[in-house]
Amino acid sequence: MVLCIVAFVVLGVMSVFSAKYRPLAKEAFRCVFRTVTFRPCDTGLDDRIKAEVLSRVMRFSLPAARLANRHFQTLSWVFVLLTLGSLAYSALGIYNFYQYGNCDGPQASGACILNYLTSDYGRFSSPTELIAPNDTANGIVAGDLGSNVTVVEFGCFTCPYTKQDEPAVQALIADGSVKYIFKPFPLPGHPYSRDAANAVLCADRQGKSWELRKLVFDHQEACAKGGVLPIKILAENAGLNMTQFDKCFDGNLTSSELDHYIAQGKASHIYATPTFFINGKPFVGVKSIEELREAVRRAKAGR
Repeated sequence: MVLCIVAFVVLGVMSVFSAKYRPLAKEAFRCVFRTVTFRPCDTGLDDRIKAEVLSRVMRFSLPAARLANRHFQTLSWVFVLLTLGSLAYSALGIYNFYQYGNCDGPQASGACILNYLTSDYGRFSSPTELIAPNDTANGIVAGDLGSNVTVVEFGCFTCPYTKQDEPAVQALIADGSVKYIFKPFPLPGHPYSRDAANAVLCADRQGKSWELRKLVFDHQEACAKGGVLPIKILAENAGLNMTQFDKCFDGNLTSSELDHYIAQGKASHIYATPTFFINGKPFVGVKSIEELREAVRRAKAGR
């Protein structure tokens, strides 16, 4: 019974990825089910597992095999408790990932493996759960600074969706009716996203963030594959003073600024890029220029 519990969990997971484990997973489930319904396990799976384990231990040490055989029931319960503990910890990580965007909870500063697997901060939430950032002054600014409509975008420079929405964003800025603020939010699953963000922030110190931003999006694939070298080539093509740029970029002088934007994004529960806040109302994902203009129109009308 004890071995069948572990086998059911392990084989159940393995059967998701390979069909050859499914008959064994069904056998383990049958053994567990019969035992919890006070019927003897009739599959013999537990005996086969015990024999396999002991035979493998014997290859390395006969005394260890004798000891394992003598205390096999106790060792089996230890493995069951470890398995259940691991499942509980995994469930907690998944809950934290959904609720806070990080496996380790709201106070965690680093990304967890689910961030890398999903290429975002992992919330399967709706936009209504997003929280508008308190700071709408800091960022890369464009448009009408006196407008009563503020559009805040959290974007990732090596995210294909942020690039896909760039023409609509530029068209919205060209309308001249909104104050636009870009806050870089590099996603861990997108290669060199942080390098690209730091490069654009360094360019912003020379008043050329928009020139480099355009080139990075135009050559996004090269940046995502080649990293620092193509980013520096683009910086030179953007007309930057490369001595100043190298000092800023290589010295990580914008790292704390970028961390501030990332912290804001996490506090806002950003789970995908691009994410827009139009007068505080969230919009997630690629939006057409018509959708953005309609959202701005509603914001001007106070809706």
